[in-house]
Amino acid sequence: MPAPHDRIIASAAKGALHPIGLQRKGQSRLWFGDHGWWLAVVEFQPSGLQKGSYLNVAAHWLWSRAGQISFDLGCGAEWNSRVAKFEAYVSDEQFQPAADRLAALAAQQVQALARRIPSVVAAADLLIRREIDLPPPSRGSWTAYHAGVAAGLADRPDDAENMLRSITDDRVKDVAEPLIQVLPNAGRFNAVVTSLVATQRKALRLSEVDPVAF
Repeated sequence: MPAPHDRIIASAAKGALHPIGLQRKGQSRLWFGDHGWWLAVVEFQPSGLQKGSYLNVAAHWLWSRAGQISFDLGCGAEWNSRVAKFEAYVSDEQFQPAADRLAALAAQQVQALARRIPSVVAAADLLIRREIDLPPPSRGSWTAYHAGVAAGLADRPDDAENMLRSITDDRVKDVAEPLIQVLPNAGRFNAVVTSLVATQRKALRLSEVDPVAF
């Protein structure tokens, strides 16, 4: 049986997020807004130290590794996914308005995120700028990969190649290499990314989208 603070969070989230099209992932504290090739992800993150919740909001690109949920482009300061400090649970009466505030903020941030990503062209612009803004030790990893994929889909092959070939993280190189190989053929590139999106959607038990409209 869910604890009282979990029930309060679930109820507040449903009231604020369900009307704008988000769905809860099972009985978890994760909520998804489905945009076909990306998800708006809301997490009412628990603490291991006390009852309550943080709030994380970010975009998750569905060309990511199958089955893993990542907070790829956050709404917080410096693109971080954390958008609210921890709200501690003391009592039902005290925590209800706190949960309502978190849920309302989550809805605002999700809608703002959707306005920032109206298209894959906008996503490419954001991600390339994000990669450039990163301090040098943090460059060349997943942000570069996402920027490269988005740029390829946005018909910017030079930017796509620059981003994908800038990857230095060995974990990401293996994922990027097949896309580099097909980048000269826009149709083939789109088909490979579409397959990645379909695989991730299936892994996350999302409905099929055919065709995926980038």
